[in-house]
Amino acid sequence: MSLSPEGPRPTCVIVTTQEDVTADLVIPEIERLGTRVVRLDLADFPHDVRLSAVGPSDWTGMLSVRDHHVRLNEIRTVWWWHPQPARFAKGDGMTEEEVQWAGREATAGVAGVLAALPDCLHVNHPTATHAAQSKADVLVQGPRHGLAVPPTWIGNHLDGALRFSRQQDGLMCKSISRPAIQYANSMAVFYTTPLDSDDLDESIAGCAHQLQRRVPKAFEVRVTSVEGRLFAARIDAHSAAAKADFRADYGALTYTPIAVPCAVRSGVSRLLTHYRLHYAALDFLVDAEGCWWFVDLNPAGQYGWIERALPELKITAELAGLLASSGEAA
Repeated sequence: MSLSPEGPRPTCVIVTTQEDVTADLVIPEIERLGTRVVRLDLADFPHDVRLSAVGPSDWTGMLSVRDHHVRLNEIRTVWWWHPQPARFAKGDGMTEEEVQWAGREATAGVAGVLAALPDCLHVNHPTATHAAQSKADVLVQGPRHGLAVPPTWIGNHLDGALRFSRQQDGLMCKSISRPAIQYANSMAVFYTTPLDSDDLDESIAGCAHQLQRRVPKAFEVRVTSVEGRLFAARIDAHSAAAKADFRADYGALTYTPIAVPCAVRSGVSRLLTHYRLHYAALDFLVDAEGCWWFVDLNPAGQYGWIERALPELKITAELAGLLASSGEAA
């Protein structure tokens, strides 16, 4: 695809993997609204990606992804969906140490220029995503912005964990970062696990752990926010595994649209404004008294599984509308 001779053409750059199925759904909707899309997988650099940028007043120049070419001043929105770092192989004539260094340099160069583009809407900007991925900070900011959060302990000191556990009526052990370990040919997932004080022993000293008071939940809610508009789905679990962590048994879940209480809606708005997030997925546990307990914030949380069950939510259309905008919200 050559450059348009008719002048700048508003473009959305989507930074994600080639295999991402959510991007496959959103791209046609963006194009239907008249905005060009360039899909960028940083892992394709340098063989299928070319960048030429001149600064420092503003970065100007060209980004090419295979046969797609876009002037940097045509980029109005960048969707930082699920980017992965640039990757090189030792077969490129480099040692393992040089491969790792080259990958960092490539990621810093390409992603850095895109993140520094002026008058551009970033969904979400990498610095905002990084801040919102700190669970320790999110759990503190939740109550500060009006959301109820269960008492939480983080550490690796057995005595501290035991003291905390004795003050709670049951515990849940949860990951603090990404709940998965990627091996060469497989992946291990760490699901939220119910615990009691008797389950705690010296092995807790081997790593940082997150313990949270067990909420006697009636159901869960996934809230997807697109530029302040909330799409909420009630999730009911129908197996023991799904009741502990709905990710453990998606086949045992049912979904229903649900209204978000005004106080929760206000808290979500304040929290996402604090983190400067245009998009986010939030998880709540709702107890028998109707209290919504905020337990997780994901600035790039997948929503496709919710929309497949509840197509009337139309999250894809809302997100495409945001990404097809001209960047005024930046």
